[in-house]
Amino acid sequence: MPIENDNIPDFKNFFLSYKDKVYKYALLHLKEEDTAADLVQEAFSRIWKKWGELDGNKNPQSYLYTIAKNLVFDELRKQKVRVQFQLDGIDTSRQVDNSNEESIRFKDLERVYREAIEKLPKARLEIFLLSKEEFLDNQEIADRLGISVNTVRDQLVKGNKFVRQYILDNFEISIALLIFLTIF
Repeated sequence: MPIENDNIPDFKNFFLSYKDKVYKYALLHLKEEDTAADLVQEAFSRIWKKWGELDGNKNPQSYLYTIAKNLVFDELRKQKVRVQFQLDGIDTSRQVDNSNEESIRFKDLERVYREAIEKLPKARLEIFLLSKEEFLDNQEIADRLGISVNTVRDQLVKGNKFVRQYILDNFEISIALLIFLTIF
């Protein structure tokens, strides 16, 4: 069943519905407007290439969020490498490829991050995931859960603080960690 069925919006409406959320997510994590705009373009370009293959049983919103999250993590890895080069004073043209080591360290960091969020209390976890993975703002979360914006804000602050501390306690401090923690 093609993506243009009655249950799934056409690509233009899909783009218009989610472009701002993806941009806000990218800007929040990357802190650079141009990079965030490029990420939005790349995310929608990738989903456009698969648009005809998606069917009504798959959630294009979820697919888009996965693409965006992966693109943000890729960009953070690139930024980490740039920072490392600057700190070491190494010419990037002479650098030996160590992408396997970086990939392993990043996966370890992501594993510790996942462990941390799994330890959040149920209500805080729900708010945290709505914010970080569905990219909802505080008002949208409050409306969806029927709670106040202040409660959402308080729970996000507590959740971010717990996750940050858990990572600091359970992961070897490195530049990757420092970059990762800037997203919280």
